[in-house]
Amino acid sequence: MTSSLPLVYVCIGSNYLPRENIASGVSLIGEYFSQVKTSQIYKSNDILGLGADYWNLVVQFHCPVPTKGLKEQLQDIEMACGRNKADQLRGQVHLDLDILFIRKDNTLGGLNQIFAEQFELSGNEYVLPPLKDLIPDLNAAWVSGSECV
Repeated sequence: MTSSLPLVYVCIGSNYLPRENIASGVSLIGEYFSQVKTSQIYKSNDILGLGADYWNLVVQFHCPVPTKGLKEQLQDIEMACGRNKADQLRGQVHLDLDILFIRKDNTLGGLNQIFAEQFELSGNEYVLPPLKDLIPDLNAAWVSGSECV
């Protein structure tokens, strides 16, 4: 079944009780949004060096709300999973949800160029392998560096 709703791609990260927090976060996303798909989970270093290794994945889902409403719903999910500033300052992130992009259609269009510029050059290798799980046609030349959990 296809949907005319935009497809949203969100990166999920956790380095504090990641198995539990990621499971809770994905479950809550499923309560808010439809046709949720997840990548595999990948492990990567904490880029700030403050805490334990992160578990990362990307989720894709159909979104019926405007971007502002989406951001608010994702923040509510983060808070429901225990995210708070005090733990974050200690390097413990219960759940981090970042919108990567929103696709209005099912074509790759300029996505390869966008990712080559934004993700490869900024060193966000923790995003690319899980994203490629969901969009296999992304340019594989710049997808490397993370290990599957």
